[in-house]
Amino acid sequence: MLSQTAIYAIRAMGYLAGQDTSEPVLSSLIADKMEIPQNFLSKILNRLSQARLIETTRGRNGGVKLARPATEIKLHDIVNHFMTVDDYKKCMLGLNQCDGSCGLHLRWRIISEQYDKILNETTIDQVF
Repeated sequence: MLSQTAIYAIRAMGYLAGQDTSEPVLSSLIADKMEIPQNFLSKILNRLSQARLIETTRGRNGGVKLARPATEIKLHDIVNHFMTVDDYKKCMLGLNQCDGSCGLHLRWRIISEQYDKILNETTIDQVF
């Protein structure tokens, strides 16, 4: 249900959550440890930086680190920058107007509500 980009972003953030938060981590180390292509990770980290979820430091002793404690960063905060989470709340059959009478509607709503709950209640420190 998550895009590959969102999965990579969670991996990167999870790795940062497990590190000493006072020292920046090289993106090449994150890419290696989390098996993320370096060029792709650079774009992901740029977007996470723009979202103010990470801080970046250039130069010697540079790298990236979480912008706030991992206990305060929910999966939704991350995923929402890489895909439209609300798409999973729509009709499973892709109907623009859904009155809820289709056989899948109630079952899908239960799944989408649980999915939404996981993203909104799980913090990045709980992932790894």
